[in-house]
Amino acid sequence: MTVDRLNELLEAAVKLELSTIPPYLCALYTIHPEGNDEAKLVIRSVVVEEMLHMVLAANVLNAIGGEPRVAGPEHTPRYPHELPDGVVIDLLPFSPAAVDAFLKVEDPEHPHQALDPDHPLLAQRRHEPHVAHATETLERPGTIGAFYAEIQEGLKETAEEIGEERLFSGDPARQVGREYYYAGGGRALEVNDLASAVAALGEIVEQGEGDMASIYDGDGDLAHYFRFQQLSHNRAYQESDDPQAPTGAPMGVDYDAVYPMIANPRNQDYVDPELRAASDAANRTWSRLLLQIEDSFSGNPPALIPAVHTMFKLRDQALVLLANPLPDHPGRNAGPTFEWSAP
Repeated sequence: MTVDRLNELLEAAVKLELSTIPPYLCALYTIHPEGNDEAKLVIRSVVVEEMLHMVLAANVLNAIGGEPRVAGPEHTPRYPHELPDGVVIDLLPFSPAAVDAFLKVEDPEHPHQALDPDHPLLAQRRHEPHVAHATETLERPGTIGAFYAEIQEGLKETAEEIGEERLFSGDPARQVGREYYYAGGGRALEVNDLASAVAALGEIVEQGEGDMASIYDGDGDLAHYFRFQQLSHNRAYQESDDPQAPTGAPMGVDYDAVYPMIANPRNQDYVDPELRAASDAANRTWSRLLLQIEDSFSGNPPALIPAVHTMFKLRDQALVLLANPLPDHPGRNAGPTFEWSAP
């Protein structure tokens, strides 16, 4: 495998991790302030760790001399969004359909429950899926784990062919360390050789789909797939549980305590000038967040610190949109569109 091919794969990995964040944020933002406390904790924990996964993939890419890019219309994901394994993810309110899609994202072999075309959520898939960079780049692996295994093997092969020192010749100043980003179930690993690169990519896989025969990842936390299984079954896992059947305490899932956001909203849906202005403001904030993240990957890791404030601002702007019914779509409210708009 060539260094150029590794750059291409790792660029796709960074964007793959980014593309999962808006759907998870939509599910989180649409939950009413009161109730669904366990569901909020689950989704929030996954968002934080998906951000970590993006950081880890960027660290590996920077270590081999690449340039992670997440800002700009050519890099920002659009929805519906097709992942490399053929899964299409939508921006949906917190719902059984959203949770089932999250399970499919974390494990493409999950027995996805196909919805009727007239389902009130997916019937509103009014736009063609955006084909992800990863989808165009890869030979569609069966799982996310298979994708990262391909990158790990490629790193090993290339290091053996050209030498580890030559492969990992990127600027160490572009590494994002644990002092700038950490998550409850993982840490940002600085990458400077083959061992640290393999460890960083292994962390992504363990926290995501994990070992499907085991509920817990290497840090003793529930892997993402099993966190979402708790929401799907409305039961917490106990240590003795079969991986596919949690039997613990109820999770308190209430799909009625949710803002009924339209599926895959776009700015063009908002004909009211004030609503369009609110959507424009949220998109400028989302775009500012992407610029801050990209800046942090480009030799300025402290840029991640103000990005936290930007995420809170994005949440507040999303809640303004979610409180507004759409006259042209009875029973549905507005929501964040996560479209690129230069700040």
